[in-house]
Amino acid sequence: MQTAATFEIPRDDAARIGAIVTGLPREIGNGFVAIHFSKKMFDGRMNPLLTIDHFVMTAPTFDPHLHKGISAVTAIFEDSQGAFLNRDTLRNNVALKPGDLYWLAAASGAVHEEKPEEGGRTHALQIFVDLPERLKREPARALHVEALSMPVIETPDFRIRVVLGRSGHVAGAQGTPEEMTMLDGFLHSGGQFSHLMPEGRGAWIYAVSGTITLKAASESRDLTAGTATTVAAGSETEVHIEANEEAHFVLLAAKPIP
Repeated sequence: MQTAATFEIPRDDAARIGAIVTGLPREIGNGFVAIHFSKKMFDGRMNPLLTIDHFVMTAPTFDPHLHKGISAVTAIFEDSQGAFLNRDTLRNNVALKPGDLYWLAAASGAVHEEKPEEGGRTHALQIFVDLPERLKREPARALHVEALSMPVIETPDFRIRVVLGRSGHVAGAQGTPEEMTMLDGFLHSGGQFSHLMPEGRGAWIYAVSGTITLKAASESRDLTAGTATTVAAGSETEVHIEANEEAHFVLLAAKPIP
């Protein structure tokens, strides 16, 4: 039974892997195209994630705008070209480089603007993350994680950037409002990678390119580029990802917000 403060741990025979969801195409102006996901597309299993856009931006698209009660996160992929210019009312004016992450915990409110530098091509995820009620009224703050500081796990099978949180014994950046792990992963042909999710964490897994096979709790799903699925929070479980060809995926894992 689920209460206001806790989440039920699924039974051993309950499905842990959710449905496969295909992102919706989104285009704004002449400089922004995206694949869009929202929490309603996952029947609540995306919590604490609200929306995610996998986008390419080549021209200024959004005027300065207010965020409140959430975190606005920009995770830039390494194949971006040029800087992504970020300004906000915290007096930050940052030229984000390929591979960087910028986490704006807007909380009680912050205005920001992001755009590629002239001639730039930004390939990234824009992630909106919910905040628990106790943090929604806190002062806004930001976390900038540079690509050069992100640890990389590399074997003949895979290359995994630990952008946030931890995978195994490898720890990436900390300091997000609530604990979150973000892995930016590349599988070589025939490659396999496993990530142990602690009890109480759920995950959102997205195939950026190629096709991956996701296995967890004796279940399996195939994800093609532009599709995503979830692993429900519950008991400790190993998430196993493999590919028959070159593939790129992102895994986001966190505790759901009650």
